[in-house]
Amino acid sequence: MNRWLAVLGTLMIIPSCGAVYAWSIYRDPLAQILSGHMGVSAASLTSPLNFVFSLVIVFFAIGALPGGMLQDRIGPKKVAIIGGALLGSGLILSSFATSVTWLYMFYGVLSGVGIGFAYIVPLATCNKWFPDKRGVISGVGVAGMGLGTIVFTPIGQALIGLIGPLATMRVLGVVFFALVTIGAQWMVVPPAGYKPEGWEPTGIQRDVVNYTQHEMMRTPAFPKIWIAFMLGCAAGLMMIGQASPIGQQIAGLSVAEAAAIVGMLGIFNGIGRIFWGATSDKLGRMNTIAVVSAITGIAMISFNFISSGILFAIAISTVTFCFGGYMALFPAVTADFYGCKYYGGNYGIIYLGWGAAAIVGGWIGTAFNLQTSFYLAAGLSAVSVVLALTTKRPETATDPREAEVPSGILLTPCEAQACECE
Repeated sequence: MNRWLAVLGTLMIIPSCGAVYAWSIYRDPLAQILSGHMGVSAASLTSPLNFVFSLVIVFFAIGALPGGMLQDRIGPKKVAIIGGALLGSGLILSSFATSVTWLYMFYGVLSGVGIGFAYIVPLATCNKWFPDKRGVISGVGVAGMGLGTIVFTPIGQALIGLIGPLATMRVLGVVFFALVTIGAQWMVVPPAGYKPEGWEPTGIQRDVVNYTQHEMMRTPAFPKIWIAFMLGCAAGLMMIGQASPIGQQIAGLSVAEAAAIVGMLGIFNGIGRIFWGATSDKLGRMNTIAVVSAITGIAMISFNFISSGILFAIAISTVTFCFGGYMALFPAVTADFYGCKYYGGNYGIIYLGWGAAAIVGGWIGTAFNLQTSFYLAAGLSAVSVVLALTTKRPETATDPREAEVPSGILLTPCEAQACECE
């Protein structure tokens, strides 16, 4: 198969996943409808409906783990189709909602798990087809999340105006299932020993070992990678989730001005994913993570000295630009450090760090005043710098001391000690 077909499939699957992030277009119209069913005011449903989006994020992260492990067993095409079916059916079932709890179950949980299943497949597949361009190709893949929001938000808003929010969910549920199913046809694992024409692996790439999930988690690098991912993303998620009210408070922006700035963040997020992914192909993954974390930390501190809309726009765009980089860098790190054979399950575990980041970032942003939150977020970024610079690629898949002893051979204590020393 032409490997660029895998990219084409990716650009059908991942934007379909990203479109569900446009939850805000449904919130107020649904509040009007559900208030009649539930006998409460529409205003009282604002906070409960906001929680639907939180559930999507959490179950997205959770779903990536079983989805990744399953694709390592039954193949990426089947898992992508399953993910598309869960995503589509979650939206379709949500269109029959008569309560917020119904939306929690189907839009939040079912669609969230479906996104996790579908999202992990293109990343794993493209990393196998593009060993020579892992950084940039991971960036292109994850940038599709922002593309989906940009494309489907206006489409969704137009449909809501024509047929209402419930029918819109039905229509888009079918569309997303169709797009993911078509894209899944190119989610094919390359043949054993595949390498792009004219490309020769470097020493590190040639000697890469395929780690299982158990083996990966026992390497010294794993906790550093997981924590660096969580801390780096926590700062970005804290700011992105509260960009509008923070801009109004520290820079004196109007609601419209803040909304305009927030609307541009998706562009910087997408560009950052491609730029930092490509940069890491030349600078190295962990070095690039350190640079991204350092820039994020400096930008977070700068918020305490900002009093104009222009400076706020520059700082928040910088944070978002760097946040996009994390989403491209860690998929490539996973393949570089732990191989591609068990990539789905391995990145599914590492991706849980992103889910934890949403909790940590949200807590910092609400439990402290803004000045303290900015300094805490900068501190998290500084720790991420240190972790990135001290993380080394593992050399072997298992501890040599646990090398299997042929059955029927009993080692004396001295022989066992010798084996351990070797």
